[in-house]
Amino acid sequence: MPKDKVSSELKIGLSDDSTEVVLYKVPAYMIDEFRSDSLLNTEWINFFAVYKDTADQEMRDFQTALEGNYTIADGMVRFKPETEFKPGVSYFARCYTKMLLRKPEDIISTRKLFTTGDFIEFKFSAGK
Repeated sequence: MPKDKVSSELKIGLSDDSTEVVLYKVPAYMIDEFRSDSLLNTEWINFFAVYKDTADQEMRDFQTALEGNYTIADGMVRFKPETEFKPGVSYFARCYTKMLLRKPEDIISTRKLFTTGDFIEFKFSAGK
């Protein structure tokens, strides 16, 4: 897949039971790299993170990422929060797609995922 198409192919959504946020259509080379290395949550959040939303648009970029667990399966990266999503609360998930335009071995070898640059975002509210 041409690297410039990677960010347009990625999709973020909720799992069927709305307990996880899922990043779909992750390129196979990235899945392989992520599986070969074990990233800490502090490293994952620089690539794919979920946040509690705020009404103050200027403060959105300063929200702290939710704690939780990341799993990789079938071309997807799944995030399950440490405490379940609260009904009626707004959240947003971001995947920092600019990172996908770098070579995967650079991401793994440097263990640095920079948050500047392009991202895709998914806004949602937990159901009852």
